Amino acid sequence: MAQVNRMDDAIAPIAEELSRALGVDRETLQRELTLLIIEYKVPPEEAKRSLLKKHRRSIIAGKARREAEETIAPSALRQVPEEPPKPLKDLRVGDAGITIIANVIDPEYREISTPRGPATVISGMLEDSTARLHFTAWVDIPDIFNVRAIVARDVYVKSFHGMPGVNINEKTVLEAYDGLVPPYRRTCRTLKDLSSTDGASDVETEGDVLSLRPGSGLIERCPTCSRVMQKGQCRAHGRMEGVPDLRIKAVIDDGTGSMICVLDRKLTESLIGMSLEELRSMPDRAAGLINTGIIGKPLVVRGNVTSGDFGKIFVATEAEWPADNVPEMAKQLLGEIR
Repeated sequence: MAQVNRMDDAIAPIAEELSRALGVDRETLQRELTLLIIEYKVPPEEAKRSLLKKHRRSIIAGKARREAEETIAPSALRQVPEEPPKPLKDLRVGDAGITIIANVIDPEYREISTPRGPATVISGMLEDSTARLHFTAWVDIPDIFNVRAIVARDVYVKSFHGMPGVNINEKTVLEAYDGLVPPYRRTCRTLKDLSSTDGASDVETEGDVLSLRPGSGLIERCPTCSRVMQKGQCRAHGRMEGVPDLRIKAVIDDGTGSMICVLDRKLTESLIGMSLEELRSMPDRAAGLINTGIIGKPLVVRGNVTSGDFGKIFVATEAEWPADNVPEMAKQLLGEIR
């Protein structure tokens, strides 16, 4: 608390100085400085330079706009919103007119199919200190390949694979960001926190495995579409010769909330210490071995939270027992197998 108060004391005189120099409302400047310095961890001098550049450009643009209004019809003028930047963690599907400041990670051209036919887009990841999200640019902006970080104004947010995704179109105003955007560092988040999002990318949580949902254990997938088959039938392709697979659909709880967590074959084999082939060789015991090997035990998982028709689901890309529980887990698993 004392550190925050000291930061507030440092922000106030900068806001006052900028207000006198730019003629911009001091409360607006203080709010933007607070976001940059405290939320984004931007050094005060960098934040000051960023706002000087931003508002000087706004003043010049405003003068040019007033001159243009004499010769251009009002309907042809586009007002660029000057919203304070929003942390990526707080973005929700349906948000529009949003301003963000973020690092650009691995942008690439991609060919995609749309209702209007094939389209070329630029896609990649954006990150700030709070989150990492996918982005899609529907306009050709080759400069994005040459910048470390951007300020993007007037972006909108749509669902991408069950998670919020930033969309950039012809209305978006993009600039290279001269300041430092701290990289995203994954920290353990509560299930209550994750449940309040519209989905999240590259997150971590820890909880106890309460139960396994139907569809866990030995399954068969359609060789054509990879859907899980029921009694030799695929919903899309009818009767097929299924491909054996293994998964766990666990209900995990951390005391703040609960969520279904899906673990693929590789993670399931790693956690229970047995392979798909070994479990298939003992079908009568497989379900029991999986249940006793995981139910009631704490589990650390990393991956993505997706939001869909069935609520929030944690799709794990990594899973492990907490470090202080590994010896006990191994002992119990060996006992079960014997």
